[in-house]
Amino acid sequence: KAKRTLRRRRKLEKETKQLIKQEELKRLHKAQAIQRQLEELEERQRALEIFGVKLERELRGESDSGTKDETQMLHEWFELVLEKNKLMRYESELLIIAQEIELEDHQSRLEQKLREKMAIDGK
Repeated sequence: KAKRTLRRRRKLEKETKQLIKQEELKRLHKAQAIQRQLEELEERQRALEIFGVKLERELRGESDSGTKDETQMLHEWFELVLEKNKLMRYESELLIIAQEIELEDHQSRLEQKLREKMAIDGK
């Protein structure tokens, strides 16, 4: 009977370790996806910034671009500002999700340490 209980306990420990590993991998994949999205977002923000500087120069008359009228340029500038604000909100959301993943990972490690200590105390 003691052998069976020991085997059952070991089997449960093994299954628990596998589940923990799967959860870690899920968090890792999620974190990697978020990192890629943040990098893409940074590139898009950089491109918008460059376009915005060019547009501001045109609006001030510092550029040779006389083909666009001021109304059109103002419209483009406001669209650019809206897009930039949208990207900043999205970046904030991604950073919050990344922080959640980090906290979940920390919690998982603490739970694992607790299980290990409980297993030692239970022997």
